[in-house]
This record gives sequence, C-alpha cells and structure tokens, in this order.
Amino acid sequence: MPVIEIERVQKACGPVVAVDDVSLTVEPGEILGVLGPDGAGRTTLVECVTGLRTPDAGSVRVLGLHPRTERDRVRERVGVQLQSGALPATIKVREALALYASFHARRADIPELIAALDRAELPGRYFGRTEAAAVALALIGNPEVAVLDELTTGLDPQARRETWQFIERVRPRRDCPGRSRAGSCP
Repeated sequence: MPVIEIERVQKACGPVVAVDDVSLTVEPGEILGVLGPDGAGRTTLVECVTGLRTPDAGSVRVLGLHPRTERDRVRERVGVQLQSGALPATIKVREALALYASFHARRADIPELIAALDRAELPGRYFGRTEAAAVALALIGNPEVAVLDELTTGLDPQARRETWQFIERVRPRRDCPGRSRAGSCP
C-alpha cells in the first residue's frame, strides 16, 4: 500500500491556483522531493497532505487515511516539519524534545534520535531555527511517514549534504520492512 496517494489535487489561495491537478504516489521507503520556484504550491501541497488545508478538488490519502477527517490517526503516524514552525528562543532542544515526546504514545528514544542526527551537542542548545532540531521534533513520535517542508533552505552545501545523509540513515529500507530507524536489519 502506498504511504501517500494524491489524486488530481487542486487548491486555490484566493484568486491564485497554488496546486493545479497534482497526482503522485509515494511507496514505503521512498524519498520524494517536490521541486519548483517560489509560489509553485509546494508548501500548499504539503499542508494538504498533512491535513492543515483541505484541497478544493481531488483526494489525499496518507497510510490509507484521510488527513482531515481522520486527523488524530494521521497525527499519530506522521511526523511533520513545517517551513514556518518555531518555538520560543529560550527553550532548549532537550526541553522541546521532551515536550513533543509527551504528545506521542510511540515516542522515539531521545538519545538514539540525537545519535542518529550525529549532533551530540544538540540537546543543550537553544532551539532557535536549526534544521536538525526541527527534524528531530518531526521524528520524535517515531512516525511511519515524515513530511519535511523546505528542509534544506538556507543551508550551506556541507549542511545540505549532512542533512540528506541523516535522512538516509533514519529511513527504513525497502529490503528491510521491519526496520523502523537507523541500524541494521533484524
């Protein structure tokens, strides 16, 4: 079963058609990047997939669920890092991770997640807007699907490479369906 199914989705934001007849399928273990210039509708599409917006036409299914009408079930199984999310500058990453972990029944082990990020210093830092901290928050619920919006925007080439290496380490491999995160196959 595909993890994401988008069929003929359309969404207008006022007079502007942000998403026009988009269809795509994401299979388990796949990484999908949606490319386009500013204003192309990428974030609007992400918001439709995560249930933050309702498409004007078409359908979206995530893990076989409707993101708006089955919002709670989707929220438990999907991790999201949004482009415009932010936390107070005075909160440390370890505090944010503990807070977000408390929202989930299937929470990730914080030390294991930090190790997978390869950022030992991260828990003691103030949250700010670091991509590693935002990704950690998206993954703290041990999601089956992670939706990461504008993940590498503003990062230098080295930081972009490190971010993509991290994504490769934490995603399940197709040849190892029992594997949930970084590590070897059972």
